[in-house]
Amino acid sequence: MGEAGPADESARIDPRETTDGAEEPEAGPSKPIAQRLHPLSPVLKGVKAMWVIIAAISWQGFARFGLSIGAMIVIIAAVLGLAWSWISWYYTGFVVADGRLRIAEGALFRRHRTIPLERLQSVEVVQPLLARPFGLAEVRCEVVGAAKTEAPLAYLPLEEAHELRRRLIALSKHPDAVDEEPSAAPVDVSGEDASGTRAVLTPLLTEPDGPTGFDAEPIVTVSPRRLVASKVLSPEVLFIPIAVGATVGFFVWQPDMSFFGLAGLVTATAGILLRPVRAAFADYGFRLGVTDAGLRTSRGLTERRNHTLPVERVTAVTVARPFLWRSRRWQLVRAANAGGVGPQSSSSTGATLLPVGTPSQARRIARLALSGADLFAVPPIPAPRAARWLAPFGKPGLGVALTDELFVSCKGRITPTVTAVPYARIQSIRVVQGRLQRVLGLATVRLDVAGAMFTHTSAEHRTVTEALRLASELRARNRSAARAEHERAR
Repeated sequence: MGEAGPADESARIDPRETTDGAEEPEAGPSKPIAQRLHPLSPVLKGVKAMWVIIAAISWQGFARFGLSIGAMIVIIAAVLGLAWSWISWYYTGFVVADGRLRIAEGALFRRHRTIPLERLQSVEVVQPLLARPFGLAEVRCEVVGAAKTEAPLAYLPLEEAHELRRRLIALSKHPDAVDEEPSAAPVDVSGEDASGTRAVLTPLLTEPDGPTGFDAEPIVTVSPRRLVASKVLSPEVLFIPIAVGATVGFFVWQPDMSFFGLAGLVTATAGILLRPVRAAFADYGFRLGVTDAGLRTSRGLTERRNHTLPVERVTAVTVARPFLWRSRRWQLVRAANAGGVGPQSSSSTGATLLPVGTPSQARRIARLALSGADLFAVPPIPAPRAARWLAPFGKPGLGVALTDELFVSCKGRITPTVTAVPYARIQSIRVVQGRLQRVLGLATVRLDVAGAMFTHTSAEHRTVTEALRLASELRARNRSAARAEHERAR
């Protein structure tokens, strides 16, 4: 998580001192030179702000002010937004040094953030539609305990973005790693240590990126036909006839509806109709591969995303079978980490490792994410008969299993979901009992894990004796796994 930078001046960075032809500071304490974002960044951000302004005014606003006044408001706001974006860009810079990512930003209120790279969970390179024609990309970092992207750097040249992503991931695993030869990448930061020796941080991963930044051999790809079919077989599609019928009904009921009122209704309906389309665009061209840095995914039609998820930082994995996919036996795989976000960032669903695939593909990817552990190795133990009084419909889907490496929880009848948590990733274990559970002699074992996808996972509606025994076993396995992981780290 980001935190305020140290008070000493040597740790602060000045974004006005960039690597673009700037001279190094004169004699004195070693002071890293900040790299500024690409000069087109304020323009792209200004264009994005203009669309936000248009959406804020909406059709009702144009109906109230008129097209000419509404357009004038948009133009003035866009010019002011562009000016503010340029000022913010001028005072924004970042530097990677001493095992930390330091970011300086803010024109009116200066803000210095320091992100220890050992807390880094994953790094994502995103190419929005507006940035792609200019060869620019955004770097998004996820850190432990953050509910959203902590340090979005928008925008950098695509090659530099991928180079920065490689360096951040490499240094997050080896924060003290230093190379003797300087790298040609402009994100490298040089300085002199206390002994006067010149040190340069360089990437530890040397494999070259391809033209799209995907430097791994794909082990799973999702064809456009299967992807489109999976999005069509989604709950949103069931509401399409209702949305279209409501639009037609309102128009028939009020044929004298104003243009702006009808346009607003059509826009709202289009929002529902386009949800499956946006989802298909987001996962278009999905590929997953394995590198030394972790699981690498690439996806997106209008906004290209390249995401790296270190396997050792995965806290939980789910494999789900949506109801409308059952006839085709398709499954969905997601993973969570302590940072909590991933592709389709700021989403509580975690990082998608397989948007749609066969059972064999889902099982293989889940094993990769869980460092080789198989979440289907042990059949789940079903819930006791008394659970039918509390979960009359969902009781057949409840189950729990303990493998050598994982706690596995099953739930859901409409959308069966299997959740696996490595023992070492369990943060706390609780046995909870509601009033009705107390009457029926049942209890729930709840596990807290890191990541926005699961604030907790649980073994629901077990007998009290079983719940206490399960909690005791989980505590013992958690301690043993944590001890073994600590020994390996040493």
